[in-house]
Amino acid sequence: MDPFVKQILQLGIVTKDVKAMAKRYEEEYGIGPWMIMDGEKGFDPDQKAVGLTVRGERVDFEISLASAWVGDVELELIQPLDDKSDYARFLKEHGEGVHHISIGTDPKAFAEKMKEKGIPELMKGTIPNNSDWVYYDSESELGMIAEVVDRF
Repeated sequence: MDPFVKQILQLGIVTKDVKAMAKRYEEEYGIGPWMIMDGEKGFDPDQKAVGLTVRGERVDFEISLASAWVGDVELELIQPLDDKSDYARFLKEHGEGVHHISIGTDPKAFAEKMKEKGIPELMKGTIPNNSDWVYYDSESELGMIAEVVDRF
C-alpha cells in the first residue's frame, strides 16, 4: 500500500509566550532564525488568516506566532491572545506543548477519509493568495491533531 501520509511538514507548539520560547530554542538549542508575527501589533495583511472557524462556528481569534526550520520540518510556535481558538483550549487543558502535526497528503482525499471515519474539522482558515488549512479532531484516531494544508 502506498503511504497515505507522505511527509511531516510542521510541528505546531502552543506556548504562553512565543518570543520567550523562540529565544530559548535559539539560545539553548541553536534553532533559528525565527520569523515572528506578533498578533498584538497586527499581521501583514498577506499573512493574516481569514474565514476562521472553530468546530464549525465562524470565530475571529488572535494569535502571535513564530516559525523556524529544522531540516525539512517547520517548527511553529503559537501563542493564543484570547480564549476563542483551539490553541487557547489546548493551552488551558494541557499547558505548553505540541498542538498539531501538519502532514503532507492529498487534502481532498484526507478530508474524505476523515469524513468516512466521522472525524470532524476542529479549526480552519485561509491565508489569502497562499493556502487553506484545516485541523482535524483526530487525537482519538491518530494520537494527534492533524493539520492539512492546501496551497494555491
